Amino acid sequence: MFEIAEVGTRGMTLIYGPPGSGKTSIAMRLASKIDGKVLWISTAEGPDLLTETAKRLAVDPSKFNFLDFPRAFQKDIARYILDHVPSYSALVIDSVEGVAGRQNIDVVTHSVLYQVAKEKPVILVAEEETPRVAYVADHVIHVWYRINSLGHIVRYIQLEKSRTRPPSPRYMFEIIEGAGIMYIYPTPARGKGEVIEDEKLGITAPRRSIICIHSEKVKNIVDLLSKIKDRSIFLKVSYWTSFHGLEIKEDQIQIVRIFHDIYKLIYDLATNGPKASYLVVGGLLNMSEEDRKEYLLTLGIALNFVDFLLLVDVGSKEETDRLKKYCEDIIEV
Repeated sequence: MFEIAEVGTRGMTLIYGPPGSGKTSIAMRLASKIDGKVLWISTAEGPDLLTETAKRLAVDPSKFNFLDFPRAFQKDIARYILDHVPSYSALVIDSVEGVAGRQNIDVVTHSVLYQVAKEKPVILVAEEETPRVAYVADHVIHVWYRINSLGHIVRYIQLEKSRTRPPSPRYMFEIIEGAGIMYIYPTPARGKGEVIEDEKLGITAPRRSIICIHSEKVKNIVDLLSKIKDRSIFLKVSYWTSFHGLEIKEDQIQIVRIFHDIYKLIYDLATNGPKASYLVVGGLLNMSEEDRKEYLLTLGIALNFVDFLLLVDVGSKEETDRLKKYCEDIIEV
């Protein structure tokens, strides 16, 4: 994510994507890294809402001068920017369509905003790609989301263009209330710790690795998990899990109702310290490969705080083999 944070502090940066994808939050976090006061021109949200957004992102609202302009006064907005931006260290416009409009957006972008960007950072937010703005911009960041098979919203961000560095990978991200934004690097986690012997599981494997536990009978899974349940956190991803019937304390089990809940779990582990040796995950088997991969990329971050990530599922060997490629070791019970 460092490449995206870096480009936002120089030249003109365009952030585009659909409504609700997180563009304003990304723009605010990037602008918060710039030294000095930032002029924030909004044609969509008022100062009160933007102040609340800043607090959610752990950003000091006093860094910004939030100004709300109706879109009907486009010419006045451009004039105001030219008159007042010299007093600020950076400029954010959300959204650029509200300042320029479709017909003259390229003229305003090039003749006004790009000239400002030669002296100080300018961040533009747009709800569509706006090719003419993207062509002029020094950096282009795409923010979007999709709704997966469980109805969970998964957010993405990617640096598509930059005059100073190559495009970035596609990252997943989420807003953590009162803390900022968490980004997930697109590399699967595998065991990197020392090799340890776990007598209760009956395995010898690298610490910080993913272990599959499979069976054709729920009872066999429950019998094995009962040996480690006091040192485990149980994560229920979908509607049914293979540890159904295991007696678990209420504070040990977490239900993923939205994708954001996984980020919250990881943040809690990172800030409050490890609470368990095992993170037991059920419900990954019966979903698409694309969805499964994204859950595992995110859950892999938890391996920084627990010894093992256990993927537990019930089914035939043909079914459970879908998870095999993600695991350092496999336990058949």
